[in-house]
Order: sequence, then structure tokens, then C-alpha cells
Amino acid sequence: MVLAIIQARMGSSRLPGKVLMDLNGDTVLGLLVRRIRISERVNRIVVATTEKPEDDVIERFARNTGVDLFRGSEDDLLDRFYRAAIMYKAQTIVRITADCPLIDPFIVDKVIELFDGEYDYVNNTMEPTFPDGLDVEVFTFACLRDAWENAELPSEREHVTPYIKKHPEKYSLGVYKNGIDYSDLRWTIDEESDYILVKEIMKRIGNKTDFVFQDILDLFAEDPGLGEINQGIKRNEGYLESLKQDLKVKFRKSDELWKRAEKVIPCGTQTISKGPGQFVDGVYPKYISHGKGCHVFDVDGNEYIDYPGSLGAMLLGHGYPVVVEAAQKHIAEGTTFTLMHPLEVELAELLTEVVPCAEMVRFCKNGTDADSGAVRLARACTGREKIAFCGYHGWQDWYVISTDKNAGVPGVLRDYVFRFDYNDIDSLRKIFEQHGNEIAAVIMEPIGINDIQPGFLEEIREITNYNGSLLIFDEIITGFRFALGGAQEITGVVPDIACIGKAMGNGMPISAIVGKREYMKEFERVFFSGTFYGETSSIAAALATIREVKERNVIGHIWRQGKKLKDGFNAMAGDFRINAECVGYPPRTKFYFYDKNGKESLQIKSLFMQETIKRGILFGAAQLVTYSHTVDDINKTLEASREALKVVKKACEMDDIDRFMEGNCVGIVFRPV
Repeated sequence: MVLAIIQARMGSSRLPGKVLMDLNGDTVLGLLVRRIRISERVNRIVVATTEKPEDDVIERFARNTGVDLFRGSEDDLLDRFYRAAIMYKAQTIVRITADCPLIDPFIVDKVIELFDGEYDYVNNTMEPTFPDGLDVEVFTFACLRDAWENAELPSEREHVTPYIKKHPEKYSLGVYKNGIDYSDLRWTIDEESDYILVKEIMKRIGNKTDFVFQDILDLFAEDPGLGEINQGIKRNEGYLESLKQDLKVKFRKSDELWKRAEKVIPCGTQTISKGPGQFVDGVYPKYISHGKGCHVFDVDGNEYIDYPGSLGAMLLGHGYPVVVEAAQKHIAEGTTFTLMHPLEVELAELLTEVVPCAEMVRFCKNGTDADSGAVRLARACTGREKIAFCGYHGWQDWYVISTDKNAGVPGVLRDYVFRFDYNDIDSLRKIFEQHGNEIAAVIMEPIGINDIQPGFLEEIREITNYNGSLLIFDEIITGFRFALGGAQEITGVVPDIACIGKAMGNGMPISAIVGKREYMKEFERVFFSGTFYGETSSIAAALATIREVKERNVIGHIWRQGKKLKDGFNAMAGDFRINAECVGYPPRTKFYFYDKNGKESLQIKSLFMQETIKRGILFGAAQLVTYSHTVDDINKTLEASREALKVVKKACEMDDIDRFMEGNCVGIVFRPV
């Protein structure tokens, strides 16, 4: 038996009592029942309302119109449907909402026809092409029962079918689509303006019951002003509100921790790039509890495939056994001593073997330490004070003065740093034309996101040599990720000094300044020292990580998996005709989304990130694939990205990204000044 269940209640928060409002002498619910009775495929109709006294009037309506009734939970609509289906022994259920009185019975029959014998669940909304208000869902009782037993989130209980739609691996799902997309039209009743529109439509249609949706389209063609009556209302706004309630459940521990953090931690975070503002706040978790391989788990137990890779610090994967074992051994034996430890010599020797420019080594703890130490060293070696740079190089005064986050930094330092653009050799030449004999060093990432223009690095090497300036490569990210010897190994351009870190310790806090002996020996008079710079567990982790990279095809694996992700995304963006791209070399890529004017859009990117995090993919500013990312992980990521791009495409076609956003747009850490 095919049972149509119409959910109806008087207690609508936005338009109370709407289901029994007048429509040309009938009521909203009365018109809907008469429309469904025209269906040739529906055998029985039941109105499912709540047990609240205010819905007694709906029970009287059912008795007066001869339609079946079920009364159940107000908030757990899934339970209401399930128990109604049991009472009336339904095997096939058609879900109809009472706020859609213009529903087309012929479309209902078409959806049932597609459903018959082929699918567990069919609707005309997952890829919407019909006006909002002609929504039909058809599913088996077995499907409904499974959802009733397993659905937990508020949206899954309040809206009946979200659990089913989220699990295509369990159910066969089908979509009935119209040949022309009319999904921008809104014929449902949620707001006063919706009711005014539907009432006007019925006034023009008269007392006919068997009208079809083309008849209403003809009215809109005759009078385009009809569509302006209820403009600007989000589709499925009630469901979007339920999703916000989901997040309160899904991220309860995260949100509680954040409230505590805001009271005791300035900015709420120790690392700005990890803060909520760098992700889609509202739909992203705020706290990670642990990781394994390329998967991470938030404090509420939700699992994600991790692509920011601990901001690039993860190379092999979270909890990588040989690294953990090496670090734990030295934690047990002691990590910091009054005198030096033999591991310092061992790791320094290993680095001089694998990094082309490394003849001597000094350890430190993070990228800022290394970059700032290298800049100080270059100034000491050359007797000059000015620095030319491009890209990001940490939080120390010499660099941050060039950004808008320079509070507390002496303004005079602006006169000592000069920014040039990657791949724009002329921008560097201009700096040297004006300050050539004052430039102590050029510091830069040798490989960034954009492809290197032929000869660019070689020309920089020539310019620094000619002017007596040092060349510093910031390989905090590229070191050990692009090649064992870093970007300098790939490009063949060897700097005077290099800064390495992040991936070197596979998540343990360690970095290093390496370089040619004639310059590194200047550390004998340049003060650069730290109590924890020789800390043994991090050095041991670095030794284990580098040896693993040497012994296994770590680099090759990262390049292959990164290429699969990049090429897969770009192919899908092309298929969907979305103005987006994944750029960069495979070990480090970045998504760019552009608006209709071709301008980079963080808002559209935020929508993509929102839709992928909902599907278990943790994206951030950039993607840094690890040795633990499997083919299956990449395939799952691409499938999630495909579903996310469908949403992006729809939002862009409607030119209304806000309508689809559930969280806040991602921000940026700072802007150059």
C-alpha cells in the first residue's frame, strides 16, 4: 500500500495556524488533501499531527473531511511518521508537508513511478528543479524504520529523511528532475508573503482542483510581478535552522571549551591560523583531540580526513609508529639536560648529508625562530641591515612590521624591509637598484603555490651574488616534503642559508638553520640560543622521520596522491563549469574560487569548505598530503568535493551564496601594508 502522510500542525513559529488559513474559500490543508486525492498512485492519506491541544482543530478537520489521522510527537517528526506508518500498515510512504498546497498530484505520481521497484528512496529535491512547494519524497517502510532506529541529530529527527539522504552506502537513492530548472520559484507557505502569493494564485485559478504546475507557470509568465511578492526567503530555512541545532549537539564539547578559552586565552587560541576565524566557524569543530594517520578526531568524537596537516607539520601521519617510539624513548630517559646530548651531533650530521646547502646546523623550535635567526645572521655576515623578502616568514618584528598586525613593533623597522613579488624579477631588481649595497639578504620560499617562472630563482641567485647579499631559502614547508633535500634539491638553486622545520619532526617542535660554513660560523658572535633547542625527544623524532623518508618512497607517494587530488578537483570544477581551481605543486596545493567577475571569493570557498567538512573532510588554507593518505582517502575526498561542488554550482547560479551558508566566512590572518 502507498500511504501519503501529510505532516501538519498549528504551531508554526513563523506563521502560526497557517495550515488552516483561508485559500479562496478552502483551507491550505483542505486544498492539499483534495489535490493528493487526485493522485492515481496514492492509496490512502493520513494527516499526522501532534498531541498538543492546539492541534485538536486538525483532528476535527480530519473527521469532517473523511481523511485518516495520527497524532504523535511534536518535535520528533521521524517518530511520528514511523508510528503512523505502522498504524496504517504502509509499505511505501509518500511524505508531504502541509505548507505545500499547490503540490502537483501528477508529479507525485511520477516520483512514485520512478521509485517503484528501483529505489529505497526517491525525491525531487536533492537536485531541485521544481519550485519550492512541489516537494515530494517516497521511501520504503524498511528505510523509514532503519532511519528511526539510527537517526540521532535534531535535523534527522525533525525532518524525517536527512538520515536516509546522508547514507547512500545503505540505501539506493533516486532523484526525479524536471527538464527546466524552476527551483528559484517559491510556492510553499512559511512566511506571510508566501501566503499572500499562494492566495493570489488560487484567486486567479478559481475553484479548479486538478490544475498542474504549468498552469501556475503560465500565471507567472502573464504577470512577472507575482514572483516579487515573496522574494528573498531562503529555501528550506526551517531545515537550515535545524542544522544549527545539530551543530550544538555535534560540537557541544568544542563550543564549551571555546567559551572557557575566551576567558583565559587572548584570541582564544595559541596559534592564530588554528583559530575559528580561519575556518567556517559554526560548522567546523574548534578542538581536535587526537589523530591517526591522516585522520583526526575532534573532542566530540567526529572523524575527518585531514588536509591542513597540522599547518604543514605532519609529513608521515599522526601517531606514526617509528616516530612515536623514538620520541617516547627519550621522554622516558629525559628531554632536557644541563649539558648537551649526543643526538644533537647525530641529527646535524644527517642534515649536512641530505640538504644541499647544509655544511653546519643550528637547531631551534619553529619557523619564526629559524627565519629570524637567519636574518640576524645575514646582517652580521654582510654588515648590512636591510632585507628584501616575499611571502610569509613568521611573527618577529623584522617581518611583522610589513603587515597590518604590527601593533607593538617600532615603526622605524619599516625602513629596513622591502617586499617583492614571487615570479616578478623586476620587482626585486627595483629594490636592488635603490638599495643594492644595503641589502643584507633576500629571504623567500623557493617554491610557493604558483609555478616557478623559468629562470626566476637563477636570476635571484645572480642578483644576490652580484650585490654581495646572501640568499636565504625559507624551506619551513618545502623541506622534506617536496624532496628529501627540499626545494633546493629540485630546482638546483642552492642558497647560502636555509631554514627548515615543520615536517622535519613529523609534528614534534623542531626547526633548524642550515647553511654554508663561512656564514654559519658567524653564530659564534651572533647571539642565538634557547634552553629547549637541544631537547631530545624532538631531535629523536626528526632523526626517525628523515630516516623513514630516506628508506621509503615517502616523497613519491606524496607527489602521486597530491596530483590525484589536484587533478580530480580541477576535472570536477571543469565538469560543473565552476570558476574554481586547485593550484600548486602536488605536495602543497590550494583551492581558489572566483566570483562572476573573476575576483577571488573567500565566500564561495567558505561554502565549499562548509559542504566538505559536513562530509568528513577537513580542508584549510592549503592542502598538504601526507604519507598516510591512501588512494581510498583521496577518492573519498573527491567524492565529498563533488557533492560540495554541486551546492556551490547551485549557489553561484542563483547568485546568492548567503542563502546556502550555515557558518561564517573564513578570514585572513593579516594583510600586507
